[in-house]
Amino acid sequence: DGRGFMAALALGAQGVQMGTRFICAEECNVHPAYQQRVIKAKDRDTVICGQSTGHPVRAIRNQFTREYLKSEKMGAGQEELERLGQGRYPAAAVEGRIDEGSVLAGQICGLV
Repeated sequence: DGRGFMAALALGAQGVQMGTRFICAEECNVHPAYQQRVIKAKDRDTVICGQSTGHPVRAIRNQFTREYLKSEKMGAGQEELERLGQGRYPAAAVEGRIDEGSVLAGQICGLV
C-alpha cells in the first residue's frame, strides 16, 4: 500500500517493485484461482526458486515449488530445471492449476 511505498522511500529507496498487488486487480487478466491463492497467502507462504540458475523468482509454496526446490537441492542441472519449469506459469495464471503451476508472488502477498 501507499504507506509501505512511503516507508521505503523514507529509508532511502529510489523506488519499489510492485506486481503482486496488481495481480489481484479486477483488470488483471489472470485466472481467478490464481488471484484467490495470492489473496489467501500469508507472508511466510512464499519461497525462492531458481537461485542455482541465476534467475531466482519468488512463488507461493505448492506442489510444484516443493518438487522444484527438491530437484535444485539434489543438484539438478539448468536444462533439467528449465524442463521442470516449462509451462508452469501459464498452468497457474491461465489455466488456474495453482498446485501444479508457478504462482509468482512477492512477500507482500500476506497484505493483499
